[in-house]
Amino acid sequence: MRTNILAFVLGVWLLQQQAVLPGLAWVVLLLPLWLAGRFLPALPRDLLAKVFFLGLGFFWATFMAQLRLADALPSVWEGRDIQVVGVVASLPVETERGLRFTFDVERVKTFEAVVPHRIQLNAYSEGFGKNASDAARPDFHAGERWQLTVRLKRPHGNANPNGFDFEAWLLERNIRASGYVRQEDGNRRLAERVYRPGYIVEMLRERVAQRFQAVLGERPYAGVLKALAVGEQNAISPDQWKVFLRTGVNHLMRIN
Repeated sequence: MRTNILAFVLGVWLLQQQAVLPGLAWVVLLLPLWLAGRFLPALPRDLLAKVFFLGLGFFWATFMAQLRLADALPSVWEGRDIQVVGVVASLPVETERGLRFTFDVERVKTFEAVVPHRIQLNAYSEGFGKNASDAARPDFHAGERWQLTVRLKRPHGNANPNGFDFEAWLLERNIRASGYVRQEDGNRRLAERVYRPGYIVEMLRERVAQRFQAVLGERPYAGVLKALAVGEQNAISPDQWKVFLRTGVNHLMRIN
């Protein structure tokens, strides 16, 4: 059984090495292997079983990859206003221009629009950065259900060798489009809490981060403690990141 599991994992790994995603039609090759191992005792059954599980892992990974890639934003809907209903699925991160968060789309209200299930949104302040008043800052919290008008784009990233692959980073997190919230009168909160396991975890993370902020205020180590406690790396200031890079301990903060 252990060797079969290892063969399955090896099949998944082999799929990751392919330059092109293969078609699922090749999965029919597994049927002769299964039949041979079951009805032809003269053949080495153990070897056939391992080959079967290797192929099973390969095509299972192929199916999952195609399933994820199929959840895409059509190019015709890039840069257009789309009204969606969904849940704030991550702890909102403060940026210089507002908030950034992951949004799980439950329903698309714009006629004929197609939107991926999980997207990343920026909600910009009316007066960007420190010039924005508290009243003008967007107010989103983890686990809330909202109706929003958004503009989206398909994932794009630079292909520099040894550089950060933003598109792959989004794919790993099943984020299939990114964009921003349009400032529209139709934007409104529909529910303060959506009680699902993943959302509850994000609510607790946000509550812990808020408690850190209330107790520690603007102390220089507040961001580091928040990052260690709830994985909010954006709480660490750029100057502190420079210190971590120069001292060679930046890898210790890669916790998100």
